[in-house]
Amino acid sequence: MPPSTILGRLPGLRHFIEVAQQGSFRAAADKLHVAPSAVSKQIKNLELALDVELFRRDRGRGGLEVTEAGEILLFRCASVVNELTIAQDEIDQLHGLHRGQLRLGVNEVLASDLLPGILRDMSYNHPGLKFHIVVENTREIVQRLQTGDIDIGLGYNFPPSPDIETLATLRRRTYAITALDHPMARLRDVRLEDIDGERVIFPDSSIAMREMLEKALAQAGVEVREVMSTNSFTLLRQMVESGMGIGIVFGRFLQTRRERIAFVEVNELPFASPPVACCRMAGRTPTVSSEAFAAAIKTIFVNYGG
Repeated sequence: MPPSTILGRLPGLRHFIEVAQQGSFRAAADKLHVAPSAVSKQIKNLELALDVELFRRDRGRGGLEVTEAGEILLFRCASVVNELTIAQDEIDQLHGLHRGQLRLGVNEVLASDLLPGILRDMSYNHPGLKFHIVVENTREIVQRLQTGDIDIGLGYNFPPSPDIETLATLRRRTYAITALDHPMARLRDVRLEDIDGERVIFPDSSIAMREMLEKALAQAGVEVREVMSTNSFTLLRQMVESGMGIGIVFGRFLQTRRERIAFVEVNELPFASPPVACCRMAGRTPTVSSEAFAAAIKTIFVNYGG
């Protein structure tokens, strides 16, 4: 996790976090751009100060292992890093520096769809703000929220959990997308039966939507020809635009550059599209930048119609 300026003054904790995340002293040293001996010394000093062993130094195939005491410290470090980042933001504002950072995790389709306009506006209104954006699946976003690596998550299918606070949700309609010269492009809406026999580009099995579509097609007795599968919705819609096949997606696109794609709403589906959710860890003090981002998302969700 990128250290704040304040955390940079606490090398013991900073080195401990990196060793725990990287799984070795050498990898942590490479990440921190210091000698492995410097990392080892910082960890040793921290262990002496706490009077515990933080890592089991196994030279076998198992490698470095975090002890129970280390797991406790790593869990608490997530809150420490979060609070130090907030403190840095507040101190910067106190001195009129208008600095800080937004640490965000987002699903890939939203990164190219919903995100660019928001970041552009935030950068214009807060020119000193630094953005750290990771594009991941929802499972990885949740893990990064839990470890304090990011402040806020934006994506589909967040699991229900008392540890996760949902700030805003948006349920989008389901569309078949086609090239503009496809016969279906002239229609306003279709049912699954209307795509029987079509060449289809599917999301791959790592995406929950794949299973939903397969079950719906089987239930409707619809057979299609799968011509491609991918975990990238950006690539999926590019190949749809090229005429390779049709696709099924949740929601119209919001980005400034519109692809040459037709959106045809799919009706009478046996499932509801999962909501887009903007989330953060419950119980942690939000940074000013994450509050501003959440406010922007809420405004877009209220005004969005597709």
